[in-house]
Amino acid sequence: MSATERTSVRTFLIADIRGYSRYTEECGDEAAAALTKRFSAIVNDDVEAHDGELVEMRGDEALAVFTSARQAIRAAVDLQAQFQEAASEFDIPLRVGIGIDSGEAVQLEDGSFRGAALNVAARLCGRASGGEVLISDATSRLAGRLGGLHYSDSGRVRLKNIPDPIHIFKVYSELDAHPANRWNVMIFGRERRGLTWRLALLVTLIAAATATAVVYLTAGEGAKPTVAASRLPGQAPVAATNLASIVPTGLWQDCRVQPVPSARAVETAACVPSNGVPDRWEISRYPNGAALTAAYRSELGRRVDIRPDTGRCNAFIWGGENVWNHGPGKPGGRVFCYFDGDDAVIVWTHERRGQPTHKDILVIAREGGSDHAGLTRWWRPWHHVIGKAQ
Repeated sequence: MSATERTSVRTFLIADIRGYSRYTEECGDEAAAALTKRFSAIVNDDVEAHDGELVEMRGDEALAVFTSARQAIRAAVDLQAQFQEAASEFDIPLRVGIGIDSGEAVQLEDGSFRGAALNVAARLCGRASGGEVLISDATSRLAGRLGGLHYSDSGRVRLKNIPDPIHIFKVYSELDAHPANRWNVMIFGRERRGLTWRLALLVTLIAAATATAVVYLTAGEGAKPTVAASRLPGQAPVAATNLASIVPTGLWQDCRVQPVPSARAVETAACVPSNGVPDRWEISRYPNGAALTAAYRSELGRRVDIRPDTGRCNAFIWGGENVWNHGPGKPGGRVFCYFDGDDAVIVWTHERRGQPTHKDILVIAREGGSDHAGLTRWWRPWHHVIGKAQ
C-alpha cells in the first residue's frame, strides 16, 4: 500500500434510477437528461447536508461515502422522500433504489475507493425496488436504531459474487409505517430509554402470548395453529403460523417469517427460491379486506405510470392493472405488473371474500433479466393457490 492510500471504516451509499434505459428509449435523450439532472441535484444537496462525500455520479447512478453510518441511513431516507416529491411535482418517473453497506475500504490516490463494502452496497442497490432503502446488518449494527426510522427485517439473502449470505433490512420513515407497527419502533428505537429491562421483557412476553392467542383463535376458525419450519440456507428454523397454512409446502420451504411485518400486515414472509423463478417474492397476510385494500393501493400508488383497469400482465404485454378471476364470475383479487429497471415485478392480492379457507394476502414477486414471460409462467398456477388453506 502506498503512502497515499488510507484504510478506514466507511459507509457507502449507492443509488440508481429504476427503468432509466427504458425511459430513455421511450421519451428520448432530452427527457432522460432532464431526469438525471434533477436526480444529480437532489443527491448532491442531500449528501452534503448529511456530511457525506459524493464520490462519483454516472448519469442514473450515484456513489457517496460517509464516515457515519447513521448519517448515511438518514441521507438515504431523506433522498427517497425528495425523489418522491420531485416525481409528483414534475411528473417524472424518479424511482430510485438505494443500497448501503459499511466496512473497511482503501481510498486510492485519485480519491476512489476499493473494498468489499462497495460490492455489497452495489448488490443491495440492485436488489432494492424503486423507493426502497436496503442496508446490511453491518451498517445496522454501526448505526444502531435511529429515532423516527422504521427497520423491517428482510432476512438473510445471497448476493451475486458475495460468498456468504448477508442479513439485510429495509429502512423507511416512521411516518410511512402503519400505526400498529409503531409500538415496535418505540420499543426498539429512541423511546426504549424510558423502559427498564424488566418492563421490556414483560412487553415482549405479553406480545408473544397475545400473538399465540390470536393465531389459535384465527387459524382455521379455531383450529390449532400450523407450525412449519421456514428458513433460508444456513438459518435456524423459524416457527410460522397462518402463512404456512396458505402457501404450498414446496414453495414455503424457501420462505422465512420476518420479525416485523410489512405496514398494516399481521405477518410477512420473504422467500428466496434456491433455483428457478422468481428470484424472490414476499407474502403478507392482513387482518381484513380493508387493510389489504389499503396496502394494495399504497403499492399501486408508487407507480404513477400505471392506471387502474388498463394493460395486461402476460408473456406478451407487461404493464397494467386489473382484476383477476378464479373463473367466470369468480373474482379472486387484483393484480398489477411493471418493469423496475431490469426486473419484472408483479403484485397481486388474494382476497378472502367471506370464504373461510381463504386469507387476505398480498404478494410481490420479482424476476431479473426482464423475464416477464418466465414470471408469468410461475404466476399463472400459483396465484390461484397461494392464499387458500392447503
